[in-house]
Amino acid sequence: MSEIRKGAVLNYLLVFLQIGVPLVLTPLIMDKLGTAEFGVYMLAGTVMARLYMSDLGRTTTTRFLSEYHSRGDAAGAAAFLGNLTVLYTGIGLLIPLLGLCIYPWLGELFPKFTPEELRLYRVLYLLMLGNAALMFPARSLIGVADARQKFTIPALMAVLTAVANAVGTVVLLALGGRSVALMVFTISSGLIAMLCNVAYCFIGLKARINLRGWSLRLTRGLLIFSGWMFLNQLINLLNAGTGNYIVAITRGPAETGIYTNGLQIYGHYFMLSAVLTALFLPRVVNMVARGGSPTRQTDAMILLGRSQLRILGGVLFGILFFGQEFFRLWVGHIPGAAPELSWFITVALVVPHTFVLVQSLGWQITQARDALRQRVIITGLVSLLFIAGSFVVCSYFNLRAQALWGAFTILLQLLLINLIHYRGLGLQIGRFYRETFRGTLPCVLLLSAICLLLNFLLPAAETWSTLLLKLVLFTAAYLPVVFLLFPAVSKRSGINKP
Repeated sequence: MSEIRKGAVLNYLLVFLQIGVPLVLTPLIMDKLGTAEFGVYMLAGTVMARLYMSDLGRTTTTRFLSEYHSRGDAAGAAAFLGNLTVLYTGIGLLIPLLGLCIYPWLGELFPKFTPEELRLYRVLYLLMLGNAALMFPARSLIGVADARQKFTIPALMAVLTAVANAVGTVVLLALGGRSVALMVFTISSGLIAMLCNVAYCFIGLKARINLRGWSLRLTRGLLIFSGWMFLNQLINLLNAGTGNYIVAITRGPAETGIYTNGLQIYGHYFMLSAVLTALFLPRVVNMVARGGSPTRQTDAMILLGRSQLRILGGVLFGILFFGQEFFRLWVGHIPGAAPELSWFITVALVVPHTFVLVQSLGWQITQARDALRQRVIITGLVSLLFIAGSFVVCSYFNLRAQALWGAFTILLQLLLINLIHYRGLGLQIGRFYRETFRGTLPCVLLLSAICLLLNFLLPAAETWSTLLLKLVLFTAAYLPVVFLLFPAVSKRSGINKP
């Protein structure tokens, strides 16, 4: 089995754990901590989760090392790693210093928090700053394995870490541990896993690092690329996925917990698409380095897009037709949890974001072709619009309106990014949509009818077993319908695998 296939299998296992474990543990944590402390804890955890998902240094390493390996330049790769280590160590030290500048103003940022809730958030905030200082230099070196397309060991380490986090969380809660203990354990296990991955890169893969090969030109290139990547990740932090911060500022921790529950499922949906996309970055870099045309790049987008759509489609149907029952079973027994509202937030965000995720390879092409500037500027402007509008919407309306505002900004950003892909990179966006979504209408109509029939024949789920039965029957119908009526590549497209 190839590294990409083994990496994909392990990464999908990891996604299963990252989705399944929070679904099981969230009601337990929410019940033990209470709605308010749970909201504070989840707000703090969102920052750490976004830092881990950003893969800022890891993506930079993969992008540049893939290019060195395509040229067979071992000395250049060693010099690059030396420059990278120095640069990201500096970034790792700078972020806590910037964070400490914000620390005195946390009370003003979250006026709806009680003194006890604010004290708790301050402790969690300091823990996250310390984690960031160590995370950036260590995480950047994990990209060595990605650049060599050695995905198995890093993915296996991530799976083991997810299992350890789940077991440790249950034990800590049983012993009476609160949010601080949970955060300390999560941070510690993550750092241990990253150090093991770094050891694998240098011992297992024999990577070499030259700290004396400092180059102003190389460092300048790293700073430019990393700077635009950092701005992109910062914009993502400010975008629809983190609207819970504005909810926390304007409406308080209890409604933050409700909004965050909806965002959890939205985040899990995002993770499903990220599995395949991340594995394709080294190949895309090699394609660009060898002069692959925009037509071939569009072919790759269509190939991955149809595969993504087959995976995401099943989850999307599950959320739309069985999601309310899931949320009621998941957190409906907790006072003030508002499960139907959390479901609405999830639906409002995942539907428009599906169109973003099926063309996620476009983001990898943008990185490979050093075309980050235009994309970051566009997404930055849309994010500013989102933030400004969110304060108004949250202050004068409700969480449903906030979710719909987030959905609108997602679609606006997608439209503008497609203009960049079409006019700036020469990608055939019209053909991409025609070929990627070809054959979806009969599948959508048939699967919708199946879902409605299941909901008609089976009662509304009052137990997990009833919901599980519905999902099993739906899956049994979904797989043959999609694989027969919606193949991975449209027969009329003429695509060749890249």
